[in-house]
Amino acid sequence: MSNLNGAAQIRALADEFLMNGVFSLERPVEYGSFSFVPITKAESTPEDVDYINAAEALEKGVLEILEGGDQVETLITKNTGKRPVLIEASEVLLADGSQDRIVLQSVILQPGAEQRIPVKCVHAPHPLRKGSTYSSAGASGKGLRNSIHRMKYQNIMADVEHYVPESAVDQGEVWDEVSGYAKAAGAKDGTKYTEALDKKQKEVTKAADQIRDQLPENTCGLVVIKREEGLQAFELYRSSRAFEKRAGFIESLLMDDIITDVWPLEGEAAWATAIQLIYRLREITDNEVIVKEGSDNLHIGIDELVGEAIVGQNLEGPTQSILYCTLAVSS
Repeated sequence: MSNLNGAAQIRALADEFLMNGVFSLERPVEYGSFSFVPITKAESTPEDVDYINAAEALEKGVLEILEGGDQVETLITKNTGKRPVLIEASEVLLADGSQDRIVLQSVILQPGAEQRIPVKCVHAPHPLRKGSTYSSAGASGKGLRNSIHRMKYQNIMADVEHYVPESAVDQGEVWDEVSGYAKAAGAKDGTKYTEALDKKQKEVTKAADQIRDQLPENTCGLVVIKREEGLQAFELYRSSRAFEKRAGFIESLLMDDIITDVWPLEGEAAWATAIQLIYRLREITDNEVIVKEGSDNLHIGIDELVGEAIVGQNLEGPTQSILYCTLAVSS
């Protein structure tokens, strides 16, 4: 196990809501059967931003993602900028002449650093082309994201010492998800996830934009609740700009099961569900957060939710804190 006390980090994050006023839960935004409870962050100066995310880094040309040509389960990343870059788990990467991939585990890439990141293929197998570059296609669909979270947590719970995300996530299960998703989307290529993802995202773009337009300033995350099904997701960034640049996350929730003739939870009930989650995080136990030796990634399983968080240096204080946390239903 790592020297990092993962449960203490999660409890400290909850205290940033409940005691320290860093994060706040705002009035829910309702759409169809969903309630989106915005998380806002106390206003900060540009100097307080610890990192940018992969989408913005690729947009600015300070992140390179390259095909190594020798391993399907890893890609080479280079941060040529001056700020750390967060590459989020479940980010779908579109290849220029090689196989499209999905990121398995969140990574903080420091300025000037080069490292391999764990991925799985979401594209029909064919020869890898060394040196091919990658762009972001945004967040994966909810089903694939949730499956990856579940497989990782189950694997690390069973054997933390030998856990590696590449082997924790079964490529066969990923192919099953890709095939089913592509078929449901009516994609021409049933083995190319990015084609289906693009088609499904476009179907809900208008709805997702309506939701984004209602989010308050400094929104840095969401608690997502679905009527009759309860909590669906928790997504939190320490940087509100990183959340703003996270493409496809709201779409991923809407595209599979948006129901427009079912009322969402009333605002007060949705907010109460969200604050109950924060209190639940405040009581998290050591057995619910697993950390591998030498890693900054926390693997979390509480009630019906599984996911991960990544810990790093926070420029707003002298100690480390959670920079990004993502939770989703395990089924």
